[in-house]
Amino acid sequence: MSFAERMGFTSPRSVTQTDALDTETRTELWNTVYVIRGLTRQDVMAYDVDTAITAAIWAWYFKNARDEQPRDEKVWGRVKSAIMDGEWFEALDCIEAYGKYLHRFSNQFTYQVPDAFDDLLNAALERYLVGYRLIERELVPLSDDMSVAAVTDALDLTVQLTGARNHLLRATELLADRQTPDYPNTIKEAISAVESVVATVTGEGTLGAGLRKLKAAGIELHPALESAWSKMYGWTSDAQGIRHAAIDQADADQSLAKYMLVACSAFVSYVMEAGRKSELI
Repeated sequence: MSFAERMGFTSPRSVTQTDALDTETRTELWNTVYVIRGLTRQDVMAYDVDTAITAAIWAWYFKNARDEQPRDEKVWGRVKSAIMDGEWFEALDCIEAYGKYLHRFSNQFTYQVPDAFDDLLNAALERYLVGYRLIERELVPLSDDMSVAAVTDALDLTVQLTGARNHLLRATELLADRQTPDYPNTIKEAISAVESVVATVTGEGTLGAGLRKLKAAGIELHPALESAWSKMYGWTSDAQGIRHAAIDQADADQSLAKYMLVACSAFVSYVMEAGRKSELI
């Protein structure tokens, strides 16, 4: 908080930006890209990374012919224009694409730069109350630190469990799609991640049966929590559930999809940590 805000002369930000970006925010986002780009141009060997990213932005992001690529600063002028003057979702699309290319083309001289970008970008999004956070290179509509931590912790804990991790990644990707979001399948993938982890611990093929065997497998689960997850699984799996496509887009909105992704991620982490403590995983 600034001096003027602490003294009451100006008001701190209080409204989350979800479908718009003000000029101050756009400027900070561009500055983040500008600073990180500078890190990929400091060394002769690292400069190849910037060259590759520039070419990718021109050909893949802006969808232009490679043989028509202008000098680098012309390309980056278009990037700046997209961030500063484009629609809010175009600005976020451009920044997200830059981050993905940064990860893709990083080499031994710049291997720390992509993670630095992720951290700086998330710090800027948090500071300017933008309702998105970068998780696994996707801008996801989550804004509070606890929700973000729940998802990232679950992804970290399931590195060795590709099934569960892939379900979580897919749920994150679907929720992050700003053009054609698929909330029903976000929910389906999130609950499938829980099912996959429980199956690993208990050997049961369905979550319902697996929940009943968790205690026998050495994981203490409060009866109320077991009942809640059984009912949630039933809601997604019965004849009128998500998995049978009986719940449409109007019923499964963004708020429900976010809740399910965060709740399922937290439960995945709980089962993973308890399973490792009991030496079941």
